[in-house]
Amino acid sequence: MNPELCEKPVILPAPIREVPLAVLDLEDHTFVFSPPGDLSRLQDSLKEVGLLNPPWLRAVAGERFQAVAGFKRLVAATRLGWEEVTARILPPEAADAQCLLVYLYDNAFTRDFGNLEQAIIASRLLEHWSRETVVEKFLPCLGLAPSGTILERLRALASLEEPLRQLAARSRLALPAAALLAAWDRADRDAAAPFLEKLPLSQSKQEEFLEGLDLLARRQGLRPAGILSREEFQLVLQEDRGTPQVRAAALRLLLQNLVSPRFTKALEAFQAGLQRVGLRHHPRVRLQPPPALEGPDFHLEIKFRDAGELHKILADLIRLAQEEEFAALTRI
Repeated sequence: MNPELCEKPVILPAPIREVPLAVLDLEDHTFVFSPPGDLSRLQDSLKEVGLLNPPWLRAVAGERFQAVAGFKRLVAATRLGWEEVTARILPPEAADAQCLLVYLYDNAFTRDFGNLEQAIIASRLLEHWSRETVVEKFLPCLGLAPSGTILERLRALASLEEPLRQLAARSRLALPAAALLAAWDRADRDAAAPFLEKLPLSQSKQEEFLEGLDLLARRQGLRPAGILSREEFQLVLQEDRGTPQVRAAALRLLLQNLVSPRFTKALEAFQAGLQRVGLRHHPRVRLQPPPALEGPDFHLEIKFRDAGELHKILADLIRLAQEEEFAALTRI
């Protein structure tokens, strides 16, 4: 640990000088935490106004230099055919912990970090500082709340295989889902990956999918991979089965039917009851059952344009409430 680095400013000798791009080792990704991506706008900026913020380099053996901060700027300059750049040069003895701080603070207040970038940086910070320091001091620099739970989720994401990490980089894998996957075996994660990649599942739906799958597998004495290998699940992945949104809804319904068959049957009965009383697709009235069909309270939503329309809707609802079909609907 380096607690002293957290107690006082880290002042490193970093003179500015011109550095030939030919002596940069751009294959060294020690302090590269995200792919370059599309650099066209950055290249346009360099062509128009030059390099406004010099990158930071660390001198290494053999008169070569390692990128510490500003890797994308260096790649963009190389693609433009520049021969040299103005950079701040850290000495060879600059510690990795100090270089990590340079990277963190060079980026912390100018852009947002992606989930994968946050996970990798947090894991690297834990190599040099205590868990408490990373939570309280550095997570806010990454744009995150100072939460131990968030740190554990970041560590879980950093531990996953590269395909899943790349899903996180593309915002297709949420942190809570990454934490759930990290507790599984590799084969189970590999089986779940295509569903997360091909189907548009929000964070809550990813958690619902993985938690439901885990519950079903334990209930049946199987592994999640064994459940997902079934034909009915594999059919959901086929593109000729509808749009990704349609297939995502089919996956949720399939899993719900398997995990909670009685709940699904009761929900279907409620929807059928709505159809019978004319409320299932009503343009101005929406009736919802209690959450998870548990509890006494139904939720009624009414839309109306004026007092006349409201009076008519209320009169229809009062008349409907006196019918046995509606009474049966509220007993589900």
